[in-house]
Amino acid sequence: MENVPMKLMIPGPIQPDDDVLEAMGGPVQAHYGPAFTKLYNETVGSLKSVFGTQGDVYLLVGSGSSGLDACIGSSLSTGEKILVGINGFFGQRLKTIAENNGLVVVPIEEEWGKPFNPEDFEAAFQANPDARAIALVHLETSTTIVNPVAQIAPIAHRYGAICILDAVSSLGGLPMQMDAWGVDLCASATQKCLGAPPGLSPVAVTPRAWEFIDRNPNKAHGWYLNLCVWRQYATEWWDWHPYPITMATNNVAALKVSLAKLLEEGIETRLERYRCLAMYLRAGLRRIGMQPYTPDAILAPVLTAAYWRNGTPTCQIVDYMSEVHNIKISGGLGKLKDKIIRVGHMSPTVSQADLDQVLGALAQFPN
Repeated sequence: MENVPMKLMIPGPIQPDDDVLEAMGGPVQAHYGPAFTKLYNETVGSLKSVFGTQGDVYLLVGSGSSGLDACIGSSLSTGEKILVGINGFFGQRLKTIAENNGLVVVPIEEEWGKPFNPEDFEAAFQANPDARAIALVHLETSTTIVNPVAQIAPIAHRYGAICILDAVSSLGGLPMQMDAWGVDLCASATQKCLGAPPGLSPVAVTPRAWEFIDRNPNKAHGWYLNLCVWRQYATEWWDWHPYPITMATNNVAALKVSLAKLLEEGIETRLERYRCLAMYLRAGLRRIGMQPYTPDAILAPVLTAAYWRNGTPTCQIVDYMSEVHNIKISGGLGKLKDKIIRVGHMSPTVSQADLDQVLGALAQFPN
């Protein structure tokens, strides 16, 4: 199988469509000037539709964590207090990012495998009226839990704070109505549900977020990830170079193609297709004796976790799938290490046939 690409069935990066890879492999363009600026602005316009926002969108060159660092570091000052939802590995990462920006973190902890209770955030604000923000993960990929963002974000507004959302693994694969929900800052990544290669972190900023950011311009949290710097270039150099760095031109070209495919299919249509794939996979896992980690009522449409049949450390299943069947799936993280497998079906190219291949390989595991 040396010349056969590994089938990626992990929670990102995904296998993009051939047309997206063709754009990624095209000639390198100059990162400034009318032609590329037009391409960039069209890509940003498509992203606004996917975010569900009329606010500003920037394409940071980096991973999704760079976008989260930019959102947190740009909006709060050293010593300020932030409520961070933690019900999985990536909630813990938000806590780490906040602490490394010098913030005082009040953790809102929930059992791994359970969504947040909005009342816990309300109670935390009542106990910490000086908290300036909420940060939480939309789709916690370590547990496949989807958190109730639409119910939590407005709580921040009632207390004069902002809501910062990690949509790294959800944008383009789960419903997202940033403005309607009251999310103020949102960061994602291109290599998951958006269907493009890794390398860019889309960040959306609402007018309310800008008011909050501008209340204290002296945060001293760096230059590259300071959203005020990105706004300055988007405003002053809008017609030829609307970003402060050398843009990853091929990544943008690839993202533009993947977004065009998403919007052509229709966001709602694609989300329903993902949900049907999730239900199909869950039924197949149960047929071979595996129990999904979460009940169907709270499934994640783009990612499924399951327990193995007899307590075998799941690292063995992950290795078997890769070495014997050339299929890359994921194991558990943190508290769930070696307890679950995770199968990503967030690529726009994934079909029932791909899931049948995964299920057939899992069924052959020798125990």
